Amino acid sequence: MPRKVTLEMKIAKRDKYREKIDKNTAEIQPIIDAYNTLDAEIQADLAQLDKAKRDAVYDHVMSVFGEDITVDEFKTEFDKLINDTRNKNFVEHLKRKQEQRRADANSTEA
Repeated sequence: MPRKVTLEMKIAKRDKYREKIDKNTAEIQPIIDAYNTLDAEIQADLAQLDKAKRDAVYDHVMSVFGEDITVDEFKTEFDKLINDTRNKNFVEHLKRKQEQRRADANSTEA
């Protein structure tokens, strides 16, 4: 005949589980801290690479459009350049390249 499980027995079992959880948490915490530190370094490095890329694009754009151009003037001039019918093939080429880069990035992630 199975013995009756009492409330005290359930509480004692729960307390043992809590002890195991606390012990395992204490053991794994240094690993979690190391992971978080490394992840923060990686995110900082990625942000720095992104900033470097943006700075390079900015420098080139400013060399073409001039340092004294305003944001609105740049948008107007850039839109004229992109929407000019003479540049239609070039714009389509840029879109195809962008789609190809996305497809390549998606295939490497899979």
